[in-house]
Amino acid sequence: MPAEQTPKLKSSGLASSPDSMNALFEDLDSRKLQQKKSIGASLEPSVPARRKIIDRRDREAAKKIAPKDERREGDRRQKKPQSKTVAEKKSEQDELKLQQHRKKILLAGCEPVMGFNYDFLAMDDYPENALVAAARRDRDYWLAICGVLTSVFVFGLMGFVPAGIAGVSCGLTFISAIFAFSSFRRHFFSRPHLHVLLAKRKEIEFRALSHIRLLEGTDGLAWRCEKLKKYNSNLGQKIFHGIYRFSKEKQLLKVIRQKKHIRLYLMLMIEAQKAYKKLEKDYLENHFKHLEAGWDDRIDEQEASKLEQVLNASGQQPRAE
Repeated sequence: MPAEQTPKLKSSGLASSPDSMNALFEDLDSRKLQQKKSIGASLEPSVPARRKIIDRRDREAAKKIAPKDERREGDRRQKKPQSKTVAEKKSEQDELKLQQHRKKILLAGCEPVMGFNYDFLAMDDYPENALVAAARRDRDYWLAICGVLTSVFVFGLMGFVPAGIAGVSCGLTFISAIFAFSSFRRHFFSRPHLHVLLAKRKEIEFRALSHIRLLEGTDGLAWRCEKLKKYNSNLGQKIFHGIYRFSKEKQLLKVIRQKKHIRLYLMLMIEAQKAYKKLEKDYLENHFKHLEAGWDDRIDEQEASKLEQVLNASGQQPRAE
């Protein structure tokens, strides 16, 4: 209720005497005073909340400490690795030379893997077993027919069979015998003869084995490729362990006789070729990097043996490649 509004009074509370009128006015004045106090209290601003006291450091002390920290950070960034001594550099170069020499020997020993003939070892034109089995079955049927007709003819000569039947069987036997020749047979049958398929198999196997003999040489090739497994983990698979062993014993050509063995050798050559390329790339990158640094890493066999003795004597085992 606003301060200027006069409160309503009931008509029954009014009195005609002057004393009652004075009491009524005093009552009105006290009510107005109370209303003014209540309105003034509601308009007073609320007490502000306490703010967090911020601890401010002395600026001068911070200025004194900051340059020291900056200098420490600057010194930490400007620290350089300690320079190696001449002896340490010489020892490191000798070790790198020995590693490069071993890589070069491995490259020279496994170089034939880059010259293998994929077509000779893949044997894509090798006659399949199903085709050979079908040709063998045809051969068996032909022999059975020829045997039956010949028997009928012989029995006819002995008189056990009528002469007409014996004559017919003799003619059919002669016609069946003609199909033994491939030049006449290919006009009637599309499937090759058994002896043609077997001859083709032998030719392809001989070509593949001759190529393997050329690759292996006198010292063997497959067992040297085992050292390339650092650059291709597939060379460490168990399926190649037999080839490694027989190649090192120079008995590989006595073991490889079937198509699956030749195909396994082909897989080995493919994986070895991948590893050889990685080894060659690694060797050339390091070689040119050393040339740019101002020194040559090529050494001969005599110098390599001396470096190995020196490194062993100094207690540094050269890392094997």
